[in-house]
Amino acid sequence: MTALPLAERDRRWELLQQLLREQQLDVLVLAANDYRGHKGTLRWVGDLNLAHRYGYAIAAPGREPRLLLPVNLAMNPVGDWDTPVDHVRHMGDGLADALRATGTPGRIGIVGLGQIMKVEDYLAIRAAFPDAEIIDASPAFERLRAAKSPTELEGVREATRIADASFERLLEVAGSGVSERTIGAEVAARALALGGEDLLFLTMYGRPLGDGTVSGHFGQPADRVLQRGDMHTFSFELVGPLGYWMELSRMVCVGEPDELQLRMNAAVRSGLDAGAGALRAGDTPDATQSAIVAAVAGHGAGCAYWSGHGIGQDVIEEPWVGLDVVQDRDAPPPDPLAAGMVLSLHPFVIDDDKRAIGYMADTFVVGPAGASPVSAVSRDIWKVR
Repeated sequence: MTALPLAERDRRWELLQQLLREQQLDVLVLAANDYRGHKGTLRWVGDLNLAHRYGYAIAAPGREPRLLLPVNLAMNPVGDWDTPVDHVRHMGDGLADALRATGTPGRIGIVGLGQIMKVEDYLAIRAAFPDAEIIDASPAFERLRAAKSPTELEGVREATRIADASFERLLEVAGSGVSERTIGAEVAARALALGGEDLLFLTMYGRPLGDGTVSGHFGQPADRVLQRGDMHTFSFELVGPLGYWMELSRMVCVGEPDELQLRMNAAVRSGLDAGAGALRAGDTPDATQSAIVAAVAGHGAGCAYWSGHGIGQDVIEEPWVGLDVVQDRDAPPPDPLAAGMVLSLHPFVIDDDKRAIGYMADTFVVGPAGASPVSAVSRDIWKVR
């Protein structure tokens, strides 16, 4: 499959109509900007991969959605769905005009109200419709897109096949005396050649603090050169041709791993196994985090306060897999998981004496008895020369 079919478009547009009815909205504005985790709304609504800046989609009862983009994005391809698009010089004025074209809205829903929409655009809507009620429709939209269709699941599998092949290339080039940049360049070349987009190739390792302990380092490939004995984690996040994100991360040792490195790998593997088992339709995601934390503790290690999230046409979607900070204890309980949801689990662990870290990531599809990983790449430590 090389393009999202029109049947998928029609399914999504009907879901938007359903959301408008359920939330009793006169119009829905979906905000996006070119930041990983903040631009998937436009691809979900209009098959547009936003390559620069920001934009909106407008949906109203009984109308096809329209896209609203800055005029300097007129050359940005709008995808295979040929979704109607308006290009404007001033986005605030353009938004007000687009909403007027739907009538005189009394109740306006905005997806991305808290984190994505520009303040000046919100103020333009407020000034144009001073009597309108404006609500945050983000939670309703996140629930709407959380469970994936068969077509969407194929998009996740497609992206994962690209990441798996890119990891094979990493194993061919990584080793003692090779820099992170060299590895990143080879991995990116493989991913791009196979149709990957929006590549995010990150590296993680334990950074020595000089007292026998380490802290986690996580960032873009740099000039660091791998040496024998290093345990290095390489993380792949990318979009496949159908526009779906995935995450794959594995631990790679230069030479033979020692006992501590093997134990950290075992801790992460146990956490992932426990988390996958707890990702059951009908359960809540905080139970998954609790299962991960308990499994990691059995290996003499602690776990970060959050260990995953939903993933789809945004790299970070609802729900969050975590405790306390991620899921506010004063907030209502999170919605239960549903079959067909796709989540990334990525436990970050550090041993109780802070001498080493461990980290891996996998993408899972939720089922009635637990979740199934999309990638078949082993979670054992991989050894390079």
